[in-house]
Amino acid sequence: MNVDEAIYVHREDLIGLADREINFVELVEAIHEDARGATEISILGGYYAVEALVNVCRKVPRSARRDCTLRIAVGLEATALIPRTWGDMREVENRLRGVGFRDVTVKVVMNSPVHFHTKLFRILRRTHPVWYVGSANPGSKRHEMMVRLSGRHEALMAYMDAVFDEARSVADPQPAVDIRTLRDFFLAGELCHKPPTPRLFTFDAFRFTPDNREKIGAVLAGEAGVEHARPRTEGFGFSLRSALGLDDLPVLEGEEAVAQRTQYRRSSIDTVLGLWMPRKYARELRLRIADDEGERLRKLTEIAEELNAGPGQERVRAAFDAHVTSLQGLLDRHGIEVQPVPNRAELFERFLRSRSTTLSDEDARKRLARTLTLVDMPDIWEDEHAVRDFETSFFEDLTYRASITTGGTGRIIRSFIERLGFLGAHAPAEVRLELEESLAEAGWREPDWIP
Repeated sequence: MNVDEAIYVHREDLIGLADREINFVELVEAIHEDARGATEISILGGYYAVEALVNVCRKVPRSARRDCTLRIAVGLEATALIPRTWGDMREVENRLRGVGFRDVTVKVVMNSPVHFHTKLFRILRRTHPVWYVGSANPGSKRHEMMVRLSGRHEALMAYMDAVFDEARSVADPQPAVDIRTLRDFFLAGELCHKPPTPRLFTFDAFRFTPDNREKIGAVLAGEAGVEHARPRTEGFGFSLRSALGLDDLPVLEGEEAVAQRTQYRRSSIDTVLGLWMPRKYARELRLRIADDEGERLRKLTEIAEELNAGPGQERVRAAFDAHVTSLQGLLDRHGIEVQPVPNRAELFERFLRSRSTTLSDEDARKRLARTLTLVDMPDIWEDEHAVRDFETSFFEDLTYRASITTGGTGRIIRSFIERLGFLGAHAPAEVRLELEESLAEAGWREPDWIP
């Protein structure tokens, strides 16, 4: 067994190793170089990144992949993350088989009684093994350091085999999620956010004061109106949708309209990280908004096609000129003094270019079509300050809402009341303790959430 004189470092720039007389090699490049001649690659990681795992293995030449053995085992950070980890690791296995590997083993080391935290790489080149031992998980973006060993090491080999013996294959059915701690309880939820509603299709050609708007509103009550403007819904600005002949397409909804239609607040608890809701409710909400978001995307695509068609922008410019003329005429007839927007022509061209560019991008249209954003609850439990702030806000909102109702503030509150009893006289810290004890004793299953 030989130990390389060099150390293997990722992101050496953190401490400026290049400027010091230290014998080091860039870690990822070294692992990739060793993998190019591998007949077997074994990786143990406490954490993981899907792309990094796949990229290491893909350094094996395509012609050698069918005869190369791959073994990967990663740690499970929390019970609530079983679905995500199983899904990610199955993706790794499928992608590796898809690029030509046949002998692939992908496993997960369960998190009871403690979290698996080992970082160990073994790359066999015919009969010559090399080992990387140190701090780096596959795909880490942090500063990391490992040492490289060459040759047989009986204890390391036995340890690695023991890990693979104990780990669970992702080819097996996904284990049940048994929620017994507050951490797992929260990680089995999602955060819900209502994206801001952009003023995407309206351009103001004049600077209106509140008094101006009131006077114009009174005037328009008795007149035919202004070309390409929708005072009731978009103020007195120029409507791009009207100019394109798509005035029947509804505007993007504001927060209150979405809240009223989807009732997402009754399924969530307000926290410093946003609205938290259990996965059961999040799945239902996704189904509820899927058709709406699909329709919004279709309509935004229709606007994009009209705007970027040959005569589309010229039609919009002509409509804008007509809008300015008709609105200026209305203002003059009624003696309403309003200042035009400075550099109006230049700003309008910029508005037109930005809308055309934005709507031409499919990803941008998908973002604009979102009714709500739902994301997995992040694992913040390495940061005690973040955990304290999050849990405090959660139990404050829960306790307050439980104290002002007999069950009418939403199904999520009723679920807690049904489990823990009347919470109206409790302090937030008491509710936290009661939930923690209840989880330890009975767990929490999806059917515990009231439909």
